[in-house]
Amino acid sequence: MDVTIQERAASLHTEYDISAPGGVYYAMKEMFTLFNRVEVRVDEGRVIARLEGQFSVLRNKYEFDLMDGRVYHFQCADLWKSVYECRCGDDLLTLYEHRGLNRSIFKDGRQIAAYAKNRVSFGSGNKYEVRMDADADLTLIVCMVLALSLAEDNDDQTTVNFDVGSIGPQGRDFDTSWEPR
Repeated sequence: MDVTIQERAASLHTEYDISAPGGVYYAMKEMFTLFNRVEVRVDEGRVIARLEGQFSVLRNKYEFDLMDGRVYHFQCADLWKSVYECRCGDDLLTLYEHRGLNRSIFKDGRQIAAYAKNRVSFGSGNKYEVRMDADADLTLIVCMVLALSLAEDNDDQTTVNFDVGSIGPQGRDFDTSWEPR
């Protein structure tokens, strides 16, 4: 399944348009909050997830409240290698940042998604191209991508942005041969 998450370039606050097979979604960051707060909605306006930033001195930390009642805790597990964990009870997903602009998501040791960020953006128009297994949790994957987008970009309104991506150590090499199931 292919999903596109496009940040709106000309907006007073951070907004995203999300297109996936079978649906169009929308996410908007609340203004004037101490920690990032975002609601993800389906096209008709129904909220399907809420993201809320949590206090942490050095590590990105979020809570995802999904409308089916699940609550996931997303945080940086290894700051040096840019590894993130997303946990709800025994359910664990791991996100790895790789050199450049690629990231991959694993569940139970098996890759379920990969995405890349655009290198050049105008205003705050970041774009994420996500490829994921058909049985992967779309809402949860979108929440993970949005959390890192919010943590890294901080409402940057510069005219033109050029992102070289990650250049440091990585927790796992990016698998260029991976294909979604």
